[in-house]
Amino acid sequence: MILLIDNYDSFTYNLKQYLEELSQKVLVVRNDAISVGDIEKMKPSHIIISPGPGRPEDAGITVEVIRQFSGKIPILGVCLGHQAIGYAFGAKIVSAKYLMHGKIGAIDHGGKGIFRDIPKGFEATRYHSLAIDTNTLPDELEVTAYCNDGEIMGVMHRRHLTEGVQFHPESILTKEGKNLLKNFLDYSYEKKADGILIRDAIARVMDQKDLTRDMAQSVMNEIMEGNSTPAQIASFLTALRLKGETTEEITAFAQVMRDKSIKIKPVSRDLVDTCGTGGDSSGTFNISTAAAIVAASAGVKIAKHGNRSISSKSGSADVLEALNVNIDLGPEEVAHCIDQIGIGFLFAPKLHPAMKYAIGPRREMGIRTVFNILGPLTNPASARFQIMGIYSQKLVEKIAIVLKNLGISRGYVVSSNDGLDEISISDETLIAEIRDGEVKLFTFRPEDAGYARSGINLVKGGDAVENAHIINQIFDGTRGAARDIVCLNAGFAIAAGLGTDVADGIKMAEESIGSGRAREKLIQLKEITNSI
Repeated sequence: MILLIDNYDSFTYNLKQYLEELSQKVLVVRNDAISVGDIEKMKPSHIIISPGPGRPEDAGITVEVIRQFSGKIPILGVCLGHQAIGYAFGAKIVSAKYLMHGKIGAIDHGGKGIFRDIPKGFEATRYHSLAIDTNTLPDELEVTAYCNDGEIMGVMHRRHLTEGVQFHPESILTKEGKNLLKNFLDYSYEKKADGILIRDAIARVMDQKDLTRDMAQSVMNEIMEGNSTPAQIASFLTALRLKGETTEEITAFAQVMRDKSIKIKPVSRDLVDTCGTGGDSSGTFNISTAAAIVAASAGVKIAKHGNRSISSKSGSADVLEALNVNIDLGPEEVAHCIDQIGIGFLFAPKLHPAMKYAIGPRREMGIRTVFNILGPLTNPASARFQIMGIYSQKLVEKIAIVLKNLGISRGYVVSSNDGLDEISISDETLIAEIRDGEVKLFTFRPEDAGYARSGINLVKGGDAVENAHIINQIFDGTRGAARDIVCLNAGFAIAAGLGTDVADGIKMAEESIGSGRAREKLIQLKEITNSI
């Protein structure tokens, strides 16, 4: 049985008619004539929330229904119901760009969820004066459709079977309306069936069969919620490594880890992360950490995700502590740092509590697994821009596609010929650029930016104290290979954040160090983190 919440709107009964024509049993109940307890006893297969007048917060039980049942029962919101989904997860509901009353618009979509197999640009009827504010869309929701005026026409939850459409599929002028409703019903049944337990996933992966994105999300949720045994986790990770991880699997794992993280919510959403995988066994100093500080001093907002050392003598957290930066901050304090001085450090162990279930098996296995590449993909501030170093050139294009899937709009994945998860000063670097929804591969050479090649031994580091000393020397004006490699990597971070040419980004990095702004930014970071 489908429960149809009536927000006092005559279109409710158009929806009911379409659903019954799709052979569904429908119960219509007004938004002030039912409780959460009543719905729990009913156990509906689906919940559809109708259009209606006014705002979501004034629509009876509507918002509470979404918050209580999203993730438990498939939910579709129409018009006011769509706005209510946005509101329930934290978006602001604002005046629409234009007043729409029986207006026809072309709907552009990416074929996700209920838009599967629906022609792009199909016409739909719009009746609304309010809309979800794009700038406040929460991380849990993704946009699935727009109209030609730029207004959001569809959203879906990244993990739950919860979707909304701003237009009216039940209107006679929305020719694809019944197909959209059918897709919602069919898709939700398929997604529920697509859930998979880790023991079944192990068997599937051992047979060299890939997991769908939904299957992979189901398995990672089971791991992150503590419902898998250490033996199951180790077996799954081993089987996955032997098969080889697909972009869909990695995307799904990373999305679940993002969803489970403690969120950092600075005012600005135009953030850059410089976190890399590490694990290149190169012994270099903390280049990406220094590059992050330089990029911040050039005007880029930095949400630097990082951890203590795992495979080297000094991780980003270690060297920042050696530089007298306080890394033991809460999420609100990190956001405050980003808002006030343009850089904050996101200490991974404090922001990914669900990872505790995988720590033991990973440590005991002692081999690289998919978790080695997931960390840099799971920034809790949902940075939109990124430069990500990776230990293997075989993964460069694959990880760039994953970042694109996760919503990175501009960025670079880098891995050098001499084995660095950085842009090298001593050899060529393979780079995948993410821009405008496309991934392009190219090779970068130090001489492309006017630098002479230097031996890799000149950028070697040591423990956290030694690496902090190297960074201080660079910021104090010492020239050489260490300064050059920081300028290269900071330049790419600046280009990612500001959308400039890489050459201009590198020039800005050089100026930031030469003018003393990088030194001043480090001083600001020390002062603000130790005064909170």
